[in-house]
Amino acid sequence: MEHIGSGMTKRFTIVSLFSILVISGCATTSTNIEHPNLPVVDNELGKSKWAQLERFPARYPQQAVINSLEGCATVEYVITPDNNIKDIVVVKSTNKHFSAAAKDVVTNWKWNKLPNNITSEPVKTQTRFDFCFDKAGQSCSTIEPEYSCPGEDIIYSRGMMMR
Repeated sequence: MEHIGSGMTKRFTIVSLFSILVISGCATTSTNIEHPNLPVVDNELGKSKWAQLERFPARYPQQAVINSLEGCATVEYVITPDNNIKDIVVVKSTNKHFSAAAKDVVTNWKWNKLPNNITSEPVKTQTRFDFCFDKAGQSCSTIEPEYSCPGEDIIYSRGMMMR
């Protein structure tokens, strides 16, 4: 009986230590989010005040092309009155390569060519990037994808299957 009890005590101690490490690890992780309570404005960049913003698709990740992968990534971000992009977070993604490409392209859009104070307060929005291959005679933007990421503001990164 003593032997069983001591084994359970060891397991309890190990589980307790693991739990403490996980909790303290989460508590010390820095997220650098400046606007955590800002609500998301759906399709903010669809408004006419942003019409001058030069946006372009994310580069199709080479690893995804090599593996013939299609998918999506939705990123959420804050636009400040001086057109800086803050708090970029991946909301959902089907692949880490798509996540990286989506985060990268948002920061490379031509924000600096816009007049300051398009918005008087920081605004949080999101953009969905669909990474897809055009099929024979049909654009990928017209095909219902097998993957799903949220977002009304959609930008297609199109690829083409080569043989």
